[in-house]
Amino acid sequence: MVACFPLDTARILHEKCPPETVHTVVIWTKNPEHLLHHPRLNRQIMQYDQLFVHFTITGMGGTILEPRVPVTQKSLEMLPQLIALTGAPERIRIRFDPIVHLKLPDGAEYSNFRLFKTLAPEFAAAGIRNISVSWMAVYKKVKLRLERFGLQIREVSPEKWREEADQLMAIADENRLRIHACSMPGLPISRCIDGTLLSELHPKGERCSEKRAKGQRKLCGCTESWDIGWYYKCPHGCRYCYANPAD
Repeated sequence: MVACFPLDTARILHEKCPPETVHTVVIWTKNPEHLLHHPRLNRQIMQYDQLFVHFTITGMGGTILEPRVPVTQKSLEMLPQLIALTGAPERIRIRFDPIVHLKLPDGAEYSNFRLFKTLAPEFAAAGIRNISVSWMAVYKKVKLRLERFGLQIREVSPEKWREEADQLMAIADENRLRIHACSMPGLPISRCIDGTLLSELHPKGERCSEKRAKGQRKLCGCTESWDIGWYYKCPHGCRYCYANPAD
């Protein structure tokens, strides 16, 4: 939302989220450029005591799979600025999400899974310690969209998925990172919105709710919050996205 609709984001925050009523603003984004530099949005964000950012870097930016997302190097270059904005690397979680397994139009097998080994040291060097991961959810509309672009889904067996999860954790351990699996069976339940963590990080020591959010998936452990975003046609054009209502 902040990447493509900065004015709408700033307006909703201004109209519906007075700073004195907000413990933490939690942002998900694949491109924090506007969060960093858009005058109105940046001015609004700076009014809140705490900002926590989920920054998605999949290694696929600028490819056929994420055609209008910044290339990986550009995303990595924005990390220090984002840390400065939030005030601490602990207030940023990288999302290596989703992991995909596809056959490209030329017949070649493709997965971004192998890129994590290259990206993990970069995340660690920036001071990041927490990484969220998940594997691509196969919905009918996602499958049809991928096929329109000549992409075919390669099924991942439970054994293969478990093997990859173990490898991710091993790479994370080598780099002093912690993996948080987002609603993935067989892995510990994690929280993208973690009331306990947000209370610990709050610059004024203020506590927030630790109640589990209602209406979430069974494997989601998120703390209750108020969602100011919406499912809207996203210009990023990510081929695997299940949330875009336009197609």
